[in-house]
Amino acid sequence: PGPTPVAVIGMDFRLPGADTPEEFWRTIHEGADRIRRFTEAELEAAGITEEQYRADDFVGASGVLDGIAGFDASFFGMSAHEARITDPQHRLFLECVHHALENAGYAKSAEQPARHEIGVYASTGYHLYSLQNYLQHNVLKEGIADWVAGLQVTVGNFTDFTANRAAYRLGLTGPAVNVQTACSSSLTAVYTAAQSVAHGECDIAVAGATALHVPQVLGYQYVKGSILSKSGCLRPFDADADGTVGGTGVAAVVLKRLDRALADGDHIHGVLRGWGLNNDGADKRAFTAPSADGQRGAIRRALDRAGVDAGSIGYLETHGTGTFKGDPIEFEGATAAFRADTDRTGYCALGSVKANIGHLDVCSGLAGMIKALLVLRHGVIPPMANFRRPNPALD
Repeated sequence: PGPTPVAVIGMDFRLPGADTPEEFWRTIHEGADRIRRFTEAELEAAGITEEQYRADDFVGASGVLDGIAGFDASFFGMSAHEARITDPQHRLFLECVHHALENAGYAKSAEQPARHEIGVYASTGYHLYSLQNYLQHNVLKEGIADWVAGLQVTVGNFTDFTANRAAYRLGLTGPAVNVQTACSSSLTAVYTAAQSVAHGECDIAVAGATALHVPQVLGYQYVKGSILSKSGCLRPFDADADGTVGGTGVAAVVLKRLDRALADGDHIHGVLRGWGLNNDGADKRAFTAPSADGQRGAIRRALDRAGVDAGSIGYLETHGTGTFKGDPIEFEGATAAFRADTDRTGYCALGSVKANIGHLDVCSGLAGMIKALLVLRHGVIPPMANFRRPNPALD
């Protein structure tokens, strides 16, 4: 028998160009590109020298969020000092988890104390600079006075404490687990949270991710052969695909067993019927390279556990990083997984939300899952942003 179906009963997010499902769907439905190309004035104001941003190999582009400095510390019982030394990734995650629980109808308050055991599973993005350098220049300009002050900074900035802070500040008594598996982190958090709910380790689970690169206005030097785009435009599965573009985002979904969600009259955004998790081991060309066989195996696990025939699937949201060599490998893996059930072709549409908002680090997978939920809600297969003609390496 397959795993217990798990319902998505709440969500909240802050993504490039969209803070609500309505805004996000508009971006998706229109095939809009929300990646920002920074002006010379913006780059200069961010401290990038003219020599750097006018270099032929410099690319100034990213998916960004507005208003990241705003935070209602007192609402979460935090002092102004604690808020100031807390990583914006942690602050936005705390807000997002609260709003997701509110969306689901299970936010704790004085009027409605917690009636359920709620778990939280969190993924946190990495700093583009070393953490020590980031803290010294952005948080601790006056230095660390003593051991206690150092502990405060550690708790406010290291990935180990993102889920635990949310559990503490929101009164969540289920498991508090920090999940770090690089780009797959947020979907691994969903997988772990769904397993926890299905096995009865908690009544409700929040799975979320926060990836906020400070400063947001930045760029990179293009290096031939790297995964980063020379054009600053992300084109998944396209003949002109030349690499990926980074971005920032925060998202959370609330999960509950489907039978209990139906019994309690919860609003159901979608249902997780199966999931698959594996690793390539050494069977790939390089540490950061994808493997078609590994992806085939993960997809087959999800389909088999769900008891779903691949021939019945009309839409597949992919990783789709927009790299000329990587996308065909993912395509090959998905095709092989589907071929176990059907020889049909041309019936299942592909999508990649990265084309709209960039590659959001640990939050990328969850952004894609939320997009898939909106595709289900609206019953519309949206266009792929920036797509013109297929990558010739696709079979």
